[in-house]
Amino acid sequence: MSVAAQWLQPLSAAWVDTALAGGIGTAVIRGAVPPPVAASLFRYSRWIIALLGIGLAAYFSASTVAMTDTDAAGFPGAAWLVLTRSDYGAMVWVALAAWIILAAAVGPRAARATPRSRYGLLYIPGLIAFSYARAATGHAADDGFFSAAVLVHTIHILSAGAWAGSVGICALSIPTWHTWSTRQRGALAHRLSKMATIAVPTVVATGLVNAVRTLGPSAHPWDTTYTKILATKVALAVVAVALGSWDRWSWMKRLDKGEDAGARGFRSVLIVEAIVLVAVLILAARLGTTMLPR
Repeated sequence: MSVAAQWLQPLSAAWVDTALAGGIGTAVIRGAVPPPVAASLFRYSRWIIALLGIGLAAYFSASTVAMTDTDAAGFPGAAWLVLTRSDYGAMVWVALAAWIILAAAVGPRAARATPRSRYGLLYIPGLIAFSYARAATGHAADDGFFSAAVLVHTIHILSAGAWAGSVGICALSIPTWHTWSTRQRGALAHRLSKMATIAVPTVVATGLVNAVRTLGPSAHPWDTTYTKILATKVALAVVAVALGSWDRWSWMKRLDKGEDAGARGFRSVLIVEAIVLVAVLILAARLGTTMLPR
């Protein structure tokens, strides 16, 4: 197996998935932070979309090398062949179009636009379109671009991005918490809680559908690299759910009462949950570039 297929492709896919989750996270929590932090979120969005574009280019390049086994001299021709003659290339065009929409949503002119026009008309549709393209470059595309498998996986990516991205973005905002009021901290905590109430069951349901689809046809699914990675991903997701539940049912109650210990506990657990969810995203990207069990 080439280095591109074994390492570069999953690493660049993880880059794309993490950046996409960050983009979704900024959209989820934008209404639950103080105005100065909201301005920071817009700056975060610009960096996130830039990183998403770099990740897309890297993922496409690594995938091209993995699919064609080309060298540096033959890369331009191989890349054009992949873009124009393959199903994967068609979805790369969709992802590129979605990225252009996202870049427009956070560009210089967007800074002077209203939040509703910026996010509602460009940013959110761009995230949905990119998530669809990401789903259709994975194993779900085996059933066709416009299939139930791709639809389910798109929903899985969006819900997982909402969960991991909002937790991660909130963790990045923690250094400013000392300037927030009790009401502002509580608003963010409750936004996260409401998001998780929707996102986590959706992740679980769509994940189960994906697992049945990928493992069902296999005669011997258990002793394979794919299944081991999947099991590790599920185990870490369970840890993340436990951490989120701890925050929700213990520290958030003390946070609502204005206790400093509650705020410190909530922040600490949130940081650990964010780290665990990044690991989940990395494993998910590795799954997408691992051969299905036969």
